[in-house]
Amino acid sequence: MQLFEGTGKRLYDATMRGPDDQLSSLIRQVVRLVGMLERHGHGGIEASASELFALDELDGGPLTQTELGNRLGLEKSTVSRLAAALEKRGWVARERDPGNRRLSVVTLSQAGRSAAGQAAEHLHRQHARLVAALSQEERAALEVGVGALSRVLSRLPEG
Repeated sequence: MQLFEGTGKRLYDATMRGPDDQLSSLIRQVVRLVGMLERHGHGGIEASASELFALDELDGGPLTQTELGNRLGLEKSTVSRLAAALEKRGWVARERDPGNRRLSVVTLSQAGRSAAGQAAEHLHRQHARLVAALSQEERAALEVGVGALSRVLSRLPEG
């Protein structure tokens, strides 16, 4: 963030006027802090959030790249690069769909299943530590707030 000359205030902070601005600031802070947590790896698994989300989706069974992209909300070219990166790491196999040769089917490998499990265990422990630091009232409020935010975000149009 750029500082306004002579004010010592950050650009965004200088424009805050009300409680909605404070909420927006808190949301940005949470996103930033979650990003910082991700940089420390996931139980020894060095993977991006997109890679982990893809592994989680594929844990339910093989998907075409189109289906995977739809579930992750990613563009076709992004899913193609993601699947190629996962394949290079040995976490998935990609094959042409025998019923429609234009489609690629992505299947989780044993190594991918192991990586997904290890990362999931780490995230579960991390989330348990975070939740344990909250009071019952804070947990209840967080559940309501995050649930509402998730509902609204899922309804937003792309772009």
